[in-house]
Amino acid sequence: MTSKERIVAALTGEPVDRLPFCPFLAYVWEFFSAEIQEAGHLAFHHAIGADPLWRGAPCPTRFIEPAGVAHEEFPEDGKIVHLIRTPVGDLRYAVAASTEGNTHFLVEHRLKSEDDFKIQAWIEEHRRIEGNPEAVAAHFAGEGREGLSLGMLVPRMKSAFQTLVEEYVGTEELAYAMSDFPETVDMLWRTMVERDMEAAAMAVDSPYDYFITWEDSSTQNYTPVTYDRCIGSEIARWCNILAPARKHYIQHACGHLRALLGTMRNTGILAVESLSPHPTGNITLAEARAIGGSRLGIIGGIEPTEFLRLPLNRLGDYVEQVIADGQGGPFVLANSDSCPPGVTVEKFKRVAEVARAWQP
Repeated sequence: MTSKERIVAALTGEPVDRLPFCPFLAYVWEFFSAEIQEAGHLAFHHAIGADPLWRGAPCPTRFIEPAGVAHEEFPEDGKIVHLIRTPVGDLRYAVAASTEGNTHFLVEHRLKSEDDFKIQAWIEEHRRIEGNPEAVAAHFAGEGREGLSLGMLVPRMKSAFQTLVEEYVGTEELAYAMSDFPETVDMLWRTMVERDMEAAAMAVDSPYDYFITWEDSSTQNYTPVTYDRCIGSEIARWCNILAPARKHYIQHACGHLRALLGTMRNTGILAVESLSPHPTGNITLAEARAIGGSRLGIIGGIEPTEFLRLPLNRLGDYVEQVIADGQGGPFVLANSDSCPPGVTVEKFKRVAEVARAWQP
């Protein structure tokens, strides 16, 4: 089997020649040697004996900002401040750098008042959506020529409500806003959802058969009731758009899923990706299989801190137990969500060895 055939078969519950191992290389990649980085991700998969699963391949559509919108940025007290100037008002957000994590993080969200929500709604209403075929073609001509590509379904890279939680407002302030001016919050959310539906409909005509978003689903950020109403409802509509074309949505969910997995299954997703046990998540792989049943695919299982903590001579036994717990339905072995810096290349090779040797 090719890597693509192997992964697709594993995700659909068909026989495989061996269990696919599809590593998630976020964060650890930048800490590998220059030689490894220069050779590229595909060469790394070949070297360790893994199957490439390209999570978040280029989105087939993109947002084009409305006329009259301008972006500015400038340093301020150790932060980078971003201004979004529009004909109906300005928005401001700020990020700070983390040198240890080789990343950046929000320290000031863009929507702080009811007027800010209305400004963002104006942006959403007046954005255009256009195709992005060049980026998709470049992906498939490059490293995406092997393995399975999960295209980014919508340009904002996650559902409308998850975008409000993570990027635009923040968990705590969004809860206040939903109490203080619920009609305005609802208006913005519904406007964002409808733009996502337009993008999803356009994505159906792209070369991808499988899609993903960085949903980061978790009850650490909202209740199951809010998830059902504001996120599960949108994802169900995505799945309904994709289904007639026999295309599929895979949900990236790297947080606390115990109270969400049943709803996630019922929205029509093919699989949950980056499912992780404690301490990153709050559900064991065996529990997830019991809730998800024999039809829901699971990608993940190797908990990030265990991947880092366990010595090489104990990693094999741990991975064998992960594989055993994932049985009973479609399963692809992976380290969940991301990989802490410090996990060695030898550990990736060891996981691949265990996957190749596994017999059902």
